Amino acid sequence: MYVIVDPDVNVAIDPASGIAAEMNPVQPIANIAELSEGIEEIERAAIDLVDSLNPATVSYPSYPNREGIYLNLGRVSNAVIGFIIGLFAVAILLILAGGL
Repeated sequence: MYVIVDPDVNVAIDPASGIAAEMNPVQPIANIAELSEGIEEIERAAIDLVDSLNPATVSYPSYPNREGIYLNLGRVSNAVIGFIIGLFAVAILLILAGGL
């Protein structure tokens, strides 16, 4: 498999050995430039996923100066869940006390 350097001059590079040479027009040619761009995007998403475990980091497509956004989101979601559980607890206590 070759990576095409310049198709007009028939120059290609072998990614396994790193040797640049003239292409053989008889062998099939595979251009992996588009594939490498897709792999880089997947690697960036994987790094972003691992970084999301640290609450002091920022996600990849986020706006600048948003450090600690995961920490703030965790606080808000915990507050909302606590509020809902508290409402259920009060409702159960009122039902058991015969207030409703």
